[in-house]
Amino acid sequence: MKIKKLKDDAFNTLNKYIQTLSSIEKKQFKEKIKQINSKYKSLIELKKTKNSTHEIDPMFFCFEDLPPTGKEYWFMKFTSTEPEDKRQLLVMFGDSSEIIKINKTKVKCGKQNGRNGYMTVWFYDNKKDLILDGKSSISMNPDNITASDEQYKINYKGKFPDYFLNISKNNKELVNLKITKPKDNSDHFGFSNYFKSFAGYTLIDLYFDFTGMLNKKKFSGKCYVQKVVVVGPFVPWYWGRIVFSNGSIITYYEPRIELSVFNHKLSSVLTFYDNEKDKKYIFKDLTIKKFGKNNPRWIITANKGKFFTSLKSYSSHKFVFEKIGSFTYIEYLSEVTDIFIEDLDIDASGLGSGFGLIEDANGYVL
Repeated sequence: MKIKKLKDDAFNTLNKYIQTLSSIEKKQFKEKIKQINSKYKSLIELKKTKNSTHEIDPMFFCFEDLPPTGKEYWFMKFTSTEPEDKRQLLVMFGDSSEIIKINKTKVKCGKQNGRNGYMTVWFYDNKKDLILDGKSSISMNPDNITASDEQYKINYKGKFPDYFLNISKNNKELVNLKITKPKDNSDHFGFSNYFKSFAGYTLIDLYFDFTGMLNKKKFSGKCYVQKVVVVGPFVPWYWGRIVFSNGSIITYYEPRIELSVFNHKLSSVLTFYDNEKDKKYIFKDLTIKKFGKNNPRWIITANKGKFFTSLKSYSSHKFVFEKIGSFTYIEYLSEVTDIFIEDLDIDASGLGSGFGLIEDANGYVL
């Protein structure tokens, strides 16, 4: 009863205050309450667990009503499965609830017939080629999302499980890819969600096949398409996805907290999908070691050394996010130089060549 009385008293006091306001002030007050209510409802929706294929497109093809410190990004990574083919394509665009600096470019992410944001596209084809890196305007339809500036346009469209990616400059096509559900039985989508109070993240991953054209050449293989929404700070992480020419895949993820000498892994897991046997293996006790600064090498072990792989990077792209704090995110294109897996019936010699992406992120930014 005491709590009910306190609520009633608070409501009556607020109501009396509103009655003293002018009509313009009342309108502004109501608008502010409406905005707060909208942000709260948006946060509740972000916290909801999703798991159905029917929820993929509605989440992917939409702008979130981002609460303070909210950020949303779309990532797309394409790796050739042709033996010894190092070609990879990386696409990213997104927006934030507030002004943020990305690679020293100030991006005011407001709503103007869509969203203002940032976009980047780069690929490797015997050498690194940075197509674009800067501000963008992002527009949305139920089956189509476009990020563009005066010259460049990224267009991703379709309905689950078939999509298309087109990138052009002055209406001249640079990339044209058809993205389809894989023919094998590997995991082809996944939702992930973690919130603690008013901070956390939610994301959707698609693990698909693709065919098409890149740099006027045929390009096909495995792709990874993601939308992620983060409320709160970016935290350091290691993430990697390596694709072998026989279709097998290594994926690992290790978010962590780093403060001075304190280093705590929030989670740490590596999965290996054997395409020949259509079987997934999960490894724990993950250790990731990086050597060198320019084109660094990596050694990754798990299950107390029973899983081992070494990689060397051959190209990279760096992003620095600045707002409250600074966050550095580097994409390394990497090649497998050695791999062995002990005590499991896996023929590592039959995997073929292995290429993929390693993400190295550190620092903090709200």
